[in-house]
Amino acid sequence: MTTTTQRLVDYYHWAIGNGDPKTEEWPLVATPWPTISLVAMYLFIVKVGPKVMENRKAYELREILVVYNFALVLLSGWMMYEFIASVMDIPNFNLLCDAVPYVRDDARQNRLARVCYVYWMSKFVEYFDTFFFILRKKNNQVSFLHVYHHASMCVLWWMVCKWVPGGVSYFGATCNSFVHVIMYAYYGLSAIGPQMRPYLWWKRYITKLQLLQFVFIVIHATSALCIDCGFSAKLLWTQWLYCISLILLFSNFYLHAYLSKKKKSE
Repeated sequence: MTTTTQRLVDYYHWAIGNGDPKTEEWPLVATPWPTISLVAMYLFIVKVGPKVMENRKAYELREILVVYNFALVLLSGWMMYEFIASVMDIPNFNLLCDAVPYVRDDARQNRLARVCYVYWMSKFVEYFDTFFFILRKKNNQVSFLHVYHHASMCVLWWMVCKWVPGGVSYFGATCNSFVHVIMYAYYGLSAIGPQMRPYLWWKRYITKLQLLQFVFIVIHATSALCIDCGFSAKLLWTQWLYCISLILLFSNFYLHAYLSKKKKSE
């Protein structure tokens, strides 16, 4: 084994052995391999699913979609509440930048870690967004942006739950939970049937709201980097770069989905 390889192996073992003790015994947190396996399964279904459905009749799934989407509205609303309530309950919590104390016996910190964990688990549940698109033969919806976002969030939030389940991590998840309340409400209403179309004029504003959340998260991460409160700078930079990539991808989607169509119709 070369020196470089040995260093990487040693660093891996060190990183795995130095996670937050609050979450180290929680399911799927100990190592990245269960998460990597689930992401690989997701990507395999994305690749193979449309081919399996190619000569099959599309499923309607209306009732399932209504239940699924409104269940995620409730879950997202609960997570948003829990993130806000958790950080407000922690004494002297700095909303702009706060480190994660590596302790087991603080009930308030454990509450914040728990909702971080539930938020991460919800990202696996959201894989069904993609699976339902495939079963309904809506393959145009399974875009690079869609797959990239769904797959990467699971990996990134494993990192959060492993090393920083608290502190600054609350902000992006709170923003995203709020956006998902609105987004899944839209999907749930649209699944009810064509009679809802006159009331769903606000679809384009969901993309604007998604873009706005990423801008807010970038600003928040920048302020946290400037304050340097002890939260991992590496993970803040990872979040910063990730949100920049989403701003670019969502901007491109908005340009082609709405502005280009508007020009063609004029």
